[in-house]
Amino acid sequence: MRLLPGSSHFHVTEEPAYTCSGSGEHLFLEIEKENLTSDLLAFAVAKAFGVKDVDVGWAGRKDRHAVTRQWFSIRTKDEGAVARIATLVPSDARVAVITVSRHGNKIRTGHLAGNRFRLGLAEVANPADLQQRLNSLQTNGISNRFGPQRFGINGASLKAAAAWSRGDAAEAIRWIVDPQGGWQVGQALPEGFRNGPEGQLIGALRKGLDPVAALRRCPEPLRKLLASAGQAAVFNAILDGRAQAGLLHTLRAGDLGIATVGAPFRVTAETAEEDTRRAAPGRLEVTASAPLPGMSRLVPEEPVLSEEKAWAAATGVDWSAFSERGVMESPGERRSVIMRFRETPTVTVEGDITWVAFGLPSGGYATEVLTQAGVTLPEDRRG
Repeated sequence: MRLLPGSSHFHVTEEPAYTCSGSGEHLFLEIEKENLTSDLLAFAVAKAFGVKDVDVGWAGRKDRHAVTRQWFSIRTKDEGAVARIATLVPSDARVAVITVSRHGNKIRTGHLAGNRFRLGLAEVANPADLQQRLNSLQTNGISNRFGPQRFGINGASLKAAAAWSRGDAAEAIRWIVDPQGGWQVGQALPEGFRNGPEGQLIGALRKGLDPVAALRRCPEPLRKLLASAGQAAVFNAILDGRAQAGLLHTLRAGDLGIATVGAPFRVTAETAEEDTRRAAPGRLEVTASAPLPGMSRLVPEEPVLSEEKAWAAATGVDWSAFSERGVMESPGERRSVIMRFRETPTVTVEGDITWVAFGLPSGGYATEVLTQAGVTLPEDRRG
């Protein structure tokens, strides 16, 4: 069984962390998009309203090859520019403003409760078996991996992040300019116009800046994108390390656990046995965690910390790049290695298409759910 390619078989609806009050200095727009990244949509929103990119608020990225709905905020009194948004996106993209409202604050990264998914599959010989596989994930939990989309086309975002973290500006620039890896520093820059932060960085190169100087001017959205790719690679490597060691549902003294509701906590020798019982399949009241490296001082005790760094070494990502004054400075956080469904998964058959629907918490990847349920992904979902 396989996920059907194309955006029409992949629907994502953002669930906001709060509802709009209907009044306030921030204009809130729920926008449906197709064949467009969230970054480029935010860029178009900023241009439509004549504000800087950083003045547009949104909670998180949504798939480009999908029909997605998400919220954006703009601090403005002018609502007349709403109609201009659709005229500022590439011709092969589609956007539609679904809801217009107001609220008292800007949308910040992470201001969402989760996302609802509706995904079309083909060649599902036994829908009941697929439902059972999803039910098993509901009991055992979903391995909370970052999907390949996080790492960019051909993994280019991760390759650029890893190079930048090691101080190799030329290699980082190479993958930003050409995700296929064919371009080299010193060659003529590719012709044509690039939208968004990548285009701004290429513009700096066209002005004659060398890779080091260009990266110093790296637009904030692009810096965050690269940082997130590097952090995700570290997280996935540590998750895999825990899985291979049989530690996905086991918490040890020195680990940092995360409760279903609440902040990370330190596991002690006295609490480890009970914490592990609470992390067991069928309960999942707490889970083990792995890092998104950054400035956070919340780290596990030794020897767990050294174990995590050893598991992540093969990524080639230097954690110091995410620390204070690092090139990809980031707050950092701990993320659960096991994820639970927000909404019970369902399977329905409509003609030749089997539709799978479920809800996931913020940061969860639907493609990982499908992969773990035995569904094959098409090329447009592999990065």
